[in-house]
Amino acid sequence: MLLGKAEKSWVHWRAPWQARGSCSLCHCWKARCPRGSLGHDIYSRSFLLLPPVSAPQDSPQRRMWRDFQMPGIANYTTMMLSPDGRVLYVGAREMLLALNTTSFSPGPQHQQLIWHAEEEKKQQCIFKGKDPQRDCHNYIKVLLQLNETHLYTCGTSAFSPTCTYISLPAFQLQRDPSGQLLLEDGKGRCPFDPEYRSTAITVDGELYTGTVSKFQGNEPTIFRSLGSRPPIKTESSLNWMQEPFFVGSAFLRESSTQEDEDGKIYFFFSETGKEFDFFEDTVVSRVARVCKGDLGGERVLQRRWTTFLKAQLLCSHPEDGFPFNVLQDMFVLTSGDGWPETVFYGVFTSQWDRKGSGAAAVCAFPISDVKEAFDGLYKEVNRETQQWYTDVHPVPEPRPGTCINHKTRQMKITSSLQMPDRVLNYLKDHFLMNRAVRSQALLVQSRSRYQQLSVQRVQSLWQTYDVLFLGTDDGRLHKAVITGRGVRIIEEIQLFPAKQPVLELLLDSTQGLVYAASYDALAQVPVANCSLYRSCGECVLAGDPYCAWSGGACQLLIPGPWPLQPVTWVQDIEGAETSQLCQSSSVELSRSAEEQPECQQVVLQPNAVTLLPCPLLSNLASRRWVHNGAAFGSLELPKGELLLVGSPAEGGRYECWSQEGSFQQLMASYCVNVEPGLWAKRVPPQDPLKTLSTSRSISGENISLLLESRTYRTEFLVMCVLFSIAVMLLVLFTLHKHQVSLKACLKQGRCRWSHPRTSPDREALPTENMPPLSGLNVSGPLADHKGYQALCESLMVSTPGHESLTCPRVAFLESDQRPLNISKTFVEVLGPVQRPRVRLGSEIQDSVV
Repeated sequence: MLLGKAEKSWVHWRAPWQARGSCSLCHCWKARCPRGSLGHDIYSRSFLLLPPVSAPQDSPQRRMWRDFQMPGIANYTTMMLSPDGRVLYVGAREMLLALNTTSFSPGPQHQQLIWHAEEEKKQQCIFKGKDPQRDCHNYIKVLLQLNETHLYTCGTSAFSPTCTYISLPAFQLQRDPSGQLLLEDGKGRCPFDPEYRSTAITVDGELYTGTVSKFQGNEPTIFRSLGSRPPIKTESSLNWMQEPFFVGSAFLRESSTQEDEDGKIYFFFSETGKEFDFFEDTVVSRVARVCKGDLGGERVLQRRWTTFLKAQLLCSHPEDGFPFNVLQDMFVLTSGDGWPETVFYGVFTSQWDRKGSGAAAVCAFPISDVKEAFDGLYKEVNRETQQWYTDVHPVPEPRPGTCINHKTRQMKITSSLQMPDRVLNYLKDHFLMNRAVRSQALLVQSRSRYQQLSVQRVQSLWQTYDVLFLGTDDGRLHKAVITGRGVRIIEEIQLFPAKQPVLELLLDSTQGLVYAASYDALAQVPVANCSLYRSCGECVLAGDPYCAWSGGACQLLIPGPWPLQPVTWVQDIEGAETSQLCQSSSVELSRSAEEQPECQQVVLQPNAVTLLPCPLLSNLASRRWVHNGAAFGSLELPKGELLLVGSPAEGGRYECWSQEGSFQQLMASYCVNVEPGLWAKRVPPQDPLKTLSTSRSISGENISLLLESRTYRTEFLVMCVLFSIAVMLLVLFTLHKHQVSLKACLKQGRCRWSHPRTSPDREALPTENMPPLSGLNVSGPLADHKGYQALCESLMVSTPGHESLTCPRVAFLESDQRPLNISKTFVEVLGPVQRPRVRLGSEIQDSVV
């Protein structure tokens, strides 16, 4: 039985997501949740939750993880641990690595294996129109343990998938007797496109893959290869899958004995849901299964799966039922109690996201619910109309899609080759189950978009808890615990820069480590950092199932052959009542005197502003400032800093306390002294009994002394110079802006300040002797056209009813007030038209009325 992470492989490109939300919505414990931002308390099922502990990437006191980063190596696409956990095998772009987990930093202790794409395949890739820098390389997509002596790996190889073997422990590519690399065709085992998400898993030496088998990426397949049995795959002509992208696969042996049933392989993917008749394509999350012992049919479905069935996974919001329909990752958790305790944990997003691209949800599906869906009714598809209906008719026996078990053997059917044709023909159109596997979201996060998930079942002092490790699209790792009261995020670590998402998570439960992969780096993170909590109150309030207080320190719980004694260990995951637990256990509630922060000396300059920071280990705690033993917080900024302005009243001792429930702790202490400076020289001492406020006890005489010693001559001169420069710049800008109009004005002689208004010759010429349209400037805002006015007056005389006619006034713009050519102007009056028309610029030389 294969447990743990669902096997998967894909490549993500550097495309940061868009706007994110500002809070996370989840089921959590009310006492540990902060006050809501909407002006009221958050109750019961949904809460605004921040992780109590946040560790930045550059935090030295909290940087307990180790990085691996080497120049020239990028796109870490897949990871695999050796059975003993001592070696981490990593696949990247044209590179395979064997890393020593005990010494994770780069060094000679690691092994490297270069696997380039052939030059001929690169040229063919470019010829097919692919990007030579992005697509035409060899991206490792499959890296699995085949047996004790060999690994099996596949790469895209410049859009020409290729597979090969790696010999151990030499960590070299396998070669044939002639010395050539032993290469196999990777079609159906590895995708062509490095961006396509695929999955692969090995079971008893056989390879099960979910990918595409064509260059165009339009023929998805679930394919079984290697081993001694003939290969088998899905039937593409029946459209059993619609444009899927796979996120994982797992093998479960759902029987106590191998003779009863040899197990099932589950595949998890999202695809287009054709059963929904909407205007737009609806993405649906699926779980599909095939039987390990499937050999195909004898006459129907030859070398095709005869046990392929799929069902919908529906993750919805617990309050309004909003669906999260896009599956991002899946983790299969199986405990030592057997397969009936198996739980499928998945990370989902929505294609109709209401809170931006950052919302994600975590849902859990027990194997009992999945089994109930596969044992229910079938959906039937009409091949002509492509419509889906629920089939309520009796199904043939044995039940379509069932594995070979004790019941089928009683019917004399010991292999899928012996399945009746009516059963296989029924399966062709009844591969989708009618009932969906439903689950309400345990955690809804709108601050970050989850992409990866790993889960571990942890034994605490009293019971077991499921701890979630969640990778985000901005390089962070969240740790959350599922309690009886909901899900609580208890820690946050910034592993990679904000623009590098967590592409892969791998959990090593035996060593207590989590491995994370991104574009350019790997990270090795311990599952818990109990040394971060230095007091009993901090250790209990953390609510970490890995940690408990004992022997004056917060220590990591290590399961042993004998049970731990709660008398010497303090831990509370559900209630976290520190005042009772820590005091009853004869331990100190807060830090000891040696660990109390020292009083930092701060000197304030007169009239200067100073900020006193107060860092908190928990995001759920509140600050409380104390000044000389009295509460003081009137000048506290939103982020908790205390703002001080240099004055004699600001001196004294300032303490910042962290308050969370019944636990309080001193976080910072400052001894503030105000520098005498100008105050001591200019202000005479006064009787404190006669002075009500030190900051307001300066009399008019003292103020005059201060002002007499202060002059502003230098400031006045600087302001004058700046004002003069500004005026000069304004004048130069105005001249530059109007330089074209000024040049035209000076050239044509139309500027009043540069030329006389009229020439002597023009003054001697009478107005009535001037030619019409000669450009005469008529006083008034609107100038009338004299020729047009005379024509209008003659028309009124010769036209009956001219009393009602009014001659229009013609207004000329400034650009029109220039001499016109009379020879190019005529006035034409048509017979049926009452009003004349004036045309300018015609070829007719005479004016006709």
